[in-house]
Amino acid sequence: MRKYLIAAAMMAALAMPASAQLSSQQQRMKDCNSQASGMSGDARKQFMSSCLSGPPAEAKKPNCINGKPCGNSCIAKDKVCHK
Repeated sequence: MRKYLIAAAMMAALAMPASAQLSSQQQRMKDCNSQASGMSGDARKQFMSSCLSGPPAEAKKPNCINGKPCGNSCIAKDKVCHK
């Protein structure tokens, strides 16, 4: 029953007109789903879980204004990054 509900939800999402704006979560679902094409079963389920729970692509690199990036944070320009 659960599989049918998921399939129906995905079909409804695919039936939306292309001009409709997607929310960030909907866009993430669409991106993860396209990356998971060809997978099936537990491998797909595990991939989708990790893809949807991971940080968004924009958040991977810090946006440093008065410093420089070092790992997932910013440090002063005169400091050395040891990561």
